[in-house]
Amino acid sequence: MNLQTLMAVEFFKLRKRMMTYVIALLTVALIVLLYSVLWSMSGRAGGFFEQGRRYSYEDLRRGLFLEAGVPFALQIIATFGTLLAVILAAGAAGSEYAWGTVRLMATASSGRLRMMTARLIVVFVFVALIALLAVLVALAYSAVITQTNGGSDFSFVTWAFVREQTFAFGRTLFVMAPFVALAFAAAVVGRSTLAGAGVGLAVAFLEPLISNLLRLGGARWEHVPNYLIDSNRDVVIAQNQLPAALQRFSFGPSPRQLSERGANSLEEATIVLLIWTAAFITIAFVTYRRRDITAGTGG
Repeated sequence: MNLQTLMAVEFFKLRKRMMTYVIALLTVALIVLLYSVLWSMSGRAGGFFEQGRRYSYEDLRRGLFLEAGVPFALQIIATFGTLLAVILAAGAAGSEYAWGTVRLMATASSGRLRMMTARLIVVFVFVALIALLAVLVALAYSAVITQTNGGSDFSFVTWAFVREQTFAFGRTLFVMAPFVALAFAAAVVGRSTLAGAGVGLAVAFLEPLISNLLRLGGARWEHVPNYLIDSNRDVVIAQNQLPAALQRFSFGPSPRQLSERGANSLEEATIVLLIWTAAFITIAFVTYRRRDITAGTGG
């Protein structure tokens, strides 16, 4: 089979799996839930302080208007969507072992690496499609908030605005890539969906905690997080600028906080994330190529 045929096969398998639709539904549900909570909060009287400045809850509501709808949705996707993408990637890479079809697929594809390449490409495509669906739902919700609160001026929609939102979407997918590649590789090495999901979710949850502990360890340890995934992900995603009133509801450090902790520059963070992604993909491909799968279970 050529690469296009293999991609069509992998696309068909993921499209027919209930797990794919559950993950897409959960991602959309998170967007709706968090927007609903913030919209409800924005109806209160009074205000709150953020970075030494007072904002009214009306400022918060304006932050949910269409002009800021995409950046905030992408913040949600980068945080919670990554966890769901990990499960999707682990299932795509590890399910063949549970089904006992790994040997059949490897022999039918006329090349193990070609099959793995097709599978990985399709996983990233599905992650991008689910993220795009979540953004569209966020835009629809923001449109309702905008129209019902007198914010129907669409003069902000310029080519520069569209270009920046497109770049923001690309940055979000980029910071998700190392975790997707990690889950994919762990599922291949561990020969199960559980291994991939377990490792991917463990790293996503524990790395921020470990990084914070390392920063408390003095000069010898405080710069170690700059070589890990989470810190550099924060640097990249911080470029998706949120309205000031929404900063306290973001799920990562602000640009000022990143600067205070001595985080990498955007260029350095990009390189570190690329290295981690490439390393995980290489591990998956090398492991699968060298593995004896004649027993049918990959063992």
